[in-house]
Amino acid sequence: MTVRGLVAHALGVVVLSAAPAAAQSTIDFTISGSSTVRNWTCTAQGATAVTPASAGIAAPGFPAGVQSAKVTVPLKTFKCPNDEMTQHLNEAMHSNQFSEVVFTMDKYTVAGSQVEASGTMTITGVTKPVTVPLRVTPSAAGAVVEGTTRLELATFNIEPPAVFLGMLKVGPQIRVAFKGIVGQ
Repeated sequence: MTVRGLVAHALGVVVLSAAPAAAQSTIDFTISGSSTVRNWTCTAQGATAVTPASAGIAAPGFPAGVQSAKVTVPLKTFKCPNDEMTQHLNEAMHSNQFSEVVFTMDKYTVAGSQVEASGTMTITGVTKPVTVPLRVTPSAAGAVVEGTTRLELATFNIEPPAVFLGMLKVGPQIRVAFKGIVGQ
């Protein structure tokens, strides 16, 4: 290796070791929707990885801001009121082929405790831009993050489940709610 190569390698090691580590946390999710028979709700727990910034736009619980954030929810962890509903959810989401839902934050804006996170959501292998409104409150462990957003199933090529010869059909939109403590 040349001297130039050694210097570049050494600088790369210094830069990588100086980068802040992502804090791992869990966050609770609820998805709900409607059907021709009744409303439904399923729950799961996801993982968040937040890398604090060394300098940036301050956010509640993150005085120097956030460099990056990623939320991952394994599909097979969703639990619905009964096993049959859980099975229909997994079939509609093609969980054998696409094992998780992923949100990756690209940027955010802050107004008091209100944060608007923009990024991409990947569901069933389809990645689309989304903006998610959040309420962020500082806590001893970092920040309590909670929010709600609505998603159209067709946007992610998801066919709403229908059973009993179409007599029971899930509505085209779901509501996603989440809450958890995100550490620094």
